[in-house]
Amino acid sequence: MNKKVKPYWIAIIIIFCLIVLLNLLACIRTFCDFYTDNVYGIISDILGEIMDIFPFAAGEILMYLMAFLVFLTIVFAILLLFLRKKEKYKIFSLKYMKGMLLLFLCVVLIYTLNWIIPFRSSVLSDEKLGRKSYVRSYNIEELQTLRNYLVEKLNETSEMVERDEEGHLIYRDYNTVNKEIEASMKTLGNEYPRLKGYYPDIKKALCSSALEWMNIGGYNYPYTMEATYNKYITKLYYPSLYAHEISHHHGYYQENEANFLSYLGCIKSDDSFVRYSGYIDAVYYVDEAYFEALLSAVGEKEAWNIYKKQPKIKEQVINDEIEASKEAKERYDSESHPMEKLSTAANDVSQKGWETQETLLEGNYYDDVVGLLLYYYDGILF
Repeated sequence: MNKKVKPYWIAIIIIFCLIVLLNLLACIRTFCDFYTDNVYGIISDILGEIMDIFPFAAGEILMYLMAFLVFLTIVFAILLLFLRKKEKYKIFSLKYMKGMLLLFLCVVLIYTLNWIIPFRSSVLSDEKLGRKSYVRSYNIEELQTLRNYLVEKLNETSEMVERDEEGHLIYRDYNTVNKEIEASMKTLGNEYPRLKGYYPDIKKALCSSALEWMNIGGYNYPYTMEATYNKYITKLYYPSLYAHEISHHHGYYQENEANFLSYLGCIKSDDSFVRYSGYIDAVYYVDEAYFEALLSAVGEKEAWNIYKKQPKIKEQVINDEIEASKEAKERYDSESHPMEKLSTAANDVSQKGWETQETLLEGNYYDDVVGLLLYYYDGILF
């Protein structure tokens, strides 16, 4: 007579089958769209509200705990080679490994639900399923028009922001910025419905030093739906970063989407400082794309000749960026960083990671926000 399957193995089989099924369904864009538009938001809202109870990033703590458990798994596996004849240790190891297997499958299941499926949902530029197409072939003149418009808006906004008697930019506190962006992004919810959901607190990353070494401004933890930021970023960049990370939280996981929505969230704010941050971030991408297009079309010499004739970013804007970077560096230098000797290695790893990610994501990488901006202003500027 066959033995009954134990509840543990039934749970393992069910979770494993769910993971396989969901990842197969994640290959179908219509399923990913439906899930992200109708189910994902419920999960992110509930987890977001629960995690707001904690003043720290619980997801980051769980990440460290998971790393420690993996380390213990390796240690216990090595010890088993020497203590395999010890019955008590064998029983302990078996129970531990079974627990880790169940934990690992649960982690993969949550990751699938909270990241893999929404990441594969249709991007804003996808017209295959009848969604708006944000991509067409734009010429250099149109890109130049967009670049010049953003530069002019940036220069104009630099005159509106609050400054002290010496002309130095007065930064907004983070809570004020969060409220301003939350209000402006909720107004975008009529066009981008996922943005109507709950807006959780964004928390300081405990690993801010490592994020700084890897040139990472913020990170979302899919297991807890928490958004975190690198506390050493410039205060001038913070509004754009917050809007970017909160876009991820609401299911816009493609980097170009998050950058695009970050721009809209910032420039539609009533606060000039928030708008200033949005224009600075957007100009960086568009200006670079414009010059690269010129290089490809007419060569370096002529490219510079044409580029120099375009509206220039005001010296005041450049000074604001320099001062913001200086202030951020002073904050970094004012604290001890015992693991700083690893900063070079961390930077090297991050560079490889960015290159790999750009290759894998192709058109959905950070720089492709230019394509979304071109379409957004199509019919308005050109």
